[in-house]
Amino acid sequence: MDKKAIQINFGNNLKKYRSLSGKSQEELAFEAEISSVYLGIIERGERCPTIDTLLKISAVLKISPSRLLDFSGEIDDTEACYAIKYALRDIPDKDKMRLIAVFEQLVRIYKGDF
Repeated sequence: MDKKAIQINFGNNLKKYRSLSGKSQEELAFEAEISSVYLGIIERGERCPTIDTLLKISAVLKISPSRLLDFSGEIDDTEACYAIKYALRDIPDKDKMRLIAVFEQLVRIYKGDF
């Protein structure tokens, strides 16, 4: 994989995890103590971050740096749980329980267990 492909893949991963976290570029940049302009440049695949910046970003997003560097395109359980967690973040607890029941039914249907 050449340098440009790495930059683009990294930028796409960063954008995906930032979106899943519900943070804007400005919020992530502020919390990671980097420029929002620089964050945009990284997300567009124009530059690679330093190791220090990678560590700051991953800490704010509460993911391991390796998640941002995984270009396999595969979704693992951790990523799926992360996406579900952030999708439910503003839902009241009583409604979360209803959604969990719906999700469990969907999984049963998917498995053909109904």
